[in-house]
Amino acid sequence: MKRKLISALMIFVLPALVLAQMNFVPINVDYASFKETDSSSYVEVYVSIFQGNLIYKALDDSTFQANFTSHLEIFDTDGNLLKSFSHNLKNTAQDTAQMNRYNQFVDIFPLSLPYGNYKAKVQLTDNVSNRSGEYIFDLNTIRPKDELFLSDLEFCMNLKKAESKDRFYKNGLYVVPNPRPVFDILQPMLYYYIELNNLSFDPERETRYRVQYFVIDNKGDTVKTGQQKIKKIIRPDLVEIGGFNVMALPQNGYFLAIHVEDLESGKQATARKSFYVYKGKQVEETEAQFSGEMPEIDEALVLLTKEQLKKEFEMAKYIATRQEERMFKNLDNANAMRKFLTQFWYRRDKMNQTPFGTTRINYLRRVEEANQRFRAMGREGWQTDRGRVLLIYGEPDEIERHPSSMDLLPYVIWYYHNLEGGAEFVFADQRGFGEYELIHSSYRKELQNPNWREIITKKSGLMQQGDRF
Repeated sequence: MKRKLISALMIFVLPALVLAQMNFVPINVDYASFKETDSSSYVEVYVSIFQGNLIYKALDDSTFQANFTSHLEIFDTDGNLLKSFSHNLKNTAQDTAQMNRYNQFVDIFPLSLPYGNYKAKVQLTDNVSNRSGEYIFDLNTIRPKDELFLSDLEFCMNLKKAESKDRFYKNGLYVVPNPRPVFDILQPMLYYYIELNNLSFDPERETRYRVQYFVIDNKGDTVKTGQQKIKKIIRPDLVEIGGFNVMALPQNGYFLAIHVEDLESGKQATARKSFYVYKGKQVEETEAQFSGEMPEIDEALVLLTKEQLKKEFEMAKYIATRQEERMFKNLDNANAMRKFLTQFWYRRDKMNQTPFGTTRINYLRRVEEANQRFRAMGREGWQTDRGRVLLIYGEPDEIERHPSSMDLLPYVIWYYHNLEGGAEFVFADQRGFGEYELIHSSYRKELQNPNWREIITKKSGLMQQGDRF
């Protein structure tokens, strides 16, 4: 997939330079193509913009709104316009405190094209400020084969079982694309989606395929190798999804390669896609940055009500000691709670050798992440098993996803490579409502069940198939 990565990376790595151009709105654009029919490809073009690059207009004293339009044009190689699409999008916030400048708003253009090479142009216009951004790129679809072949690789911000059909629905999954191929502390997880076509499916006997991912640096050296998996071929066209934390990699450019081998036919195929790990200016001495001065009350807690303070400690209970829980329970006024929480977070900053307030910010950011990803059955995401594990141990290094099949319930496995030399957490959707509960972990402090596979084995039921598969 040929794209203008150099100009895109300049946008990501040098935001101050770009933002100085007041009439220009920086945007991120990517695309992926998939098999649709023998003669046409299903193509998705992805566009994103940071919330901080939009202007919000006050509708009244307490409501603000951003209004922007994304426009896509597809041309043949001679420059003739073939297709055009426009989407008008709005975002409303009750107050400016709800605005996070690093939130990405994502738009997606699904379309069908005959297999081939094209030119494309995306333009995004902020209708409040009349500023706009433009991105021109080559759009080359995959080519079908009579043997095993793969779709393009799609990077994703979020990837889970779909609860309803919306613009991010694809083959039974909720797939939010990530058009920005730069990963940092705010986006440490690289999720991917890819489709496998023309596998050797035989309804009369069992056939299998092997899949594995590799991370390759710009010198061509393999710096990370994913776990090799051998799976059943349950139909000719299948989906592979996964994810891992890239922040253990040094700041540099890389390729993610997905390698698939059909063990029946012996045919092999590989797809790869470039990405960049950005860590910003490195702190030479963390201890020198740490401030030993602790205020009596953290200014971030001053305006919180008694109920909000209770809620904050409730969310932090996973990292609190029993003694701290008893102490907080006996506090009867908001000011005492503010002092307690100031000391509570300070102790953890000191333990982690981080600047004052850092642990609290990072923890509450993970709470927000858990709420966005794991909310289920009327419970907030931080209250679920996956939310709890995320808050205690952080993002996993690798995620292995297993959708529902004829024989098994849907389940996921989280891998932490540096936890006791390597630990795994297995979560399963046992009731079919999208809430994945912890059924086994190899970590000694967690639930352990060596027979966990018996829990996910279906006694009866039919396989649910995706839209195109």
